[in-house]
Amino acid sequence: MPNAVIFVQPDRFDVHAARCLDYCAAMRYEVAGLICGDWNAALQMLKDGLASVIVVSSMTQLDPHREPRIEVVPKRLKARRAARPRLVAKVPTR
Repeated sequence: MPNAVIFVQPDRFDVHAARCLDYCAAMRYEVAGLICGDWNAALQMLKDGLASVIVVSSMTQLDPHREPRIEVVPKRLKARRAARPRLVAKVPTR
C-alpha cells in the first residue's frame, strides 16, 4: 500500500483536506502526513521516503514548480469504492 502526503493550501482547508482524505481511502493509500501551505515540506517527505505520492484536491492547489508523481482528486469521487475481491487459497479437503 503506497504512502501519501496530502498537500492543501490554507484557503478552505477543511473542504480540500476532506476531499483528499476520501481519495486516499478510496485508493487505499496510507496517509503519512497532511501539510498546509508548505510545498517544500511535502516534497521533503517524498525525498525522505516517507511518502511515494503527493495528493492535492485540485489543480489550483499545485505549486507551479511541482515535480512528478502528484495525483489530483477527480471532480466526482464516489464516497466508497467497492471492495476488491480477496484471493482465497483453496485448501484441499479429504
